[in-house]
Amino acid sequence: MFGCKQPVFPFAYGFGDVEAEMSWTWFLNELKNAIGSPNDCMIISDRHLGIKAAMEKVYSIVPHGYCVFHMAQNIKNDYKRKDVSLLFKQAWKVYRKDDFKEVMLEMMKVNRVAFEDLMNVGPERWSRAYSLVRRYQLMTSSIAESMNSCLVHARQMPITTMVEFIREMLQKWFYKRCTKAEKTRIQLTPWATELKKERNKDSENYKVHPIDSVNFNVMDGNKDGLVNLSEKTCSCTKFQVDKLLCRHALAAIRYAKKPFPDFCGDCYKTTSWLEAYSGNIFPVGHPSE
Repeated sequence: MFGCKQPVFPFAYGFGDVEAEMSWTWFLNELKNAIGSPNDCMIISDRHLGIKAAMEKVYSIVPHGYCVFHMAQNIKNDYKRKDVSLLFKQAWKVYRKDDFKEVMLEMMKVNRVAFEDLMNVGPERWSRAYSLVRRYQLMTSSIAESMNSCLVHARQMPITTMVEFIREMLQKWFYKRCTKAEKTRIQLTPWATELKKERNKDSENYKVHPIDSVNFNVMDGNKDGLVNLSEKTCSCTKFQVDKLLCRHALAAIRYAKKPFPDFCGDCYKTTSWLEAYSGNIFPVGHPSE
């Protein structure tokens, strides 16, 4: 329901005896030693108190976002009202702040307690419109859950056997995805290409009114979009938030007869996809050696 179809890219994992503040603090310290605090970074998790406390100690300057899937499950269990659940889904999905305010105003009318609880959590932790950094459509921690689902049986193994199981699994993943990327002849990744095709088809009936060579007013029959191709922005904010073409931008680019891939973020390009999985994962060797 809330999942993302983009590829999973695991870059760190750890073993802890329990999910507690001490274990999470150790893990986040190791993660920070390995990758530092990258710009435009957000760590997404459920609302586990141990993770929250560890984040405040180790990654206090990095935004901590919450998984909307877990929040939706809690809302469903706590309020047992379909209208509240639907409004929450609308609220986290929208890109414009004014759209968010409209939905939350309706939430306040429907259930004031739910409204106050969500606002107390902080919209910047769970809504796309108020996120402090780009979330690139990653609104859940489903990536980590996908990894966990692959390790259900491995968790019953001795730890050294489990480590080797994970290493071998990642070796297969990296080889398979690197090989697929090498064979891909399109500029954008298959996922980004399919999304572009879908949005492009939706925007075919939009009316484009050029303002100058880079600014376009795109009429979609709703709130429209003001696109700037030089700055790669749109008033709908999807263009700049996801670094991926929104429907308004697609209509403007099509009108201007420009190549679509030039306006997408590098993370959606096949060259970056190939580079990400180009590293080799070798066996550790036999314990006797």
